[in-house]
Amino acid sequence: MAYETLAAEPARKMMALQDGAVSYLEWKTGADLPPLHFAHANGFNGQTYRTLLGPLASRFHIRAWDARGHGMSELPVDIDTHKDWYVYRDDLIAFLERFAEETGQPVLLAGHSMGGTASLMAAAERPDLVSGICFIDPVLVPARVRRLMKVTQALGLSMRGFALAEGAARRRAVWPGRSELVEAYRGRGAFRTWPEAFLKDYVEGGTKPLDTGEVALACQPAWEAANFRAHGHDPWAAIDLLSCPLTLIYAGEGSTCTPPGPAKLAARDPRATITKVGEATHFLPMEFPERVRLELTSLQARLERRAAAS
Repeated sequence: MAYETLAAEPARKMMALQDGAVSYLEWKTGADLPPLHFAHANGFNGQTYRTLLGPLASRFHIRAWDARGHGMSELPVDIDTHKDWYVYRDDLIAFLERFAEETGQPVLLAGHSMGGTASLMAAAERPDLVSGICFIDPVLVPARVRRLMKVTQALGLSMRGFALAEGAARRRAVWPGRSELVEAYRGRGAFRTWPEAFLKDYVEGGTKPLDTGEVALACQPAWEAANFRAHGHDPWAAIDLLSCPLTLIYAGEGSTCTPPGPAKLAARDPRATITKVGEATHFLPMEFPERVRLELTSLQARLERRAAAS
């Protein structure tokens, strides 16, 4: 399926929430387009997905936020008390209330990794705000694994989630410039499969200039690490409350959507598209953007058929 590549860049805007302001990118190319919100992964930002989302701007009214503690958002964080992801759920609900009110329509949600989990919990809490969800390798950790993580943490041992947290905490926070950061990340670690455009957008949307002429990561390494450790929320209870149409795309290598996640999501929506992309890693949106676009437009078409039949 071909998509129009728009010359217009998204506008960066700010929305006031109760304790600060959330930054977001917006593509609005026409009236009455269905609203779509994209929620990014831990440590990333909305601009990271510009290459993915831009070609959809003729079909959707798109917003892509910078979650609390990420990108250009101006919302306070408390690393010491951060134990779960409910703060993202609550922020997203407040954001969606405004988006749905402005457009007069419930919002199609899409989310990668942590963003998918936050979208899940928001949809469970406020189904009136959500038309459907496209999950892209969401973080679904079984309850027994979460309990084991707590025990191993108490004993000073290590598991994958804590290893990721330790790596994030050691991340270099200040760089001479954005070009040096791009050069350092290109083809390495988590970025080894990323196309250049995604990497540059990640750096552009995720760094802030300092008075010294250097740039600093907008998401503090300690906050990114705190998110990896914070698994006090319960996504499984949210799945049990989910009532909207859904699509799940998850990775064949290193997926964070672990069993019984795919089966439980499929059970909530008998017509759901549940797809494992065998060649994809957790960074599926960067590796297979066309596939993600196809699933988003297919889900929206299903929503429109459903509305016409009701």
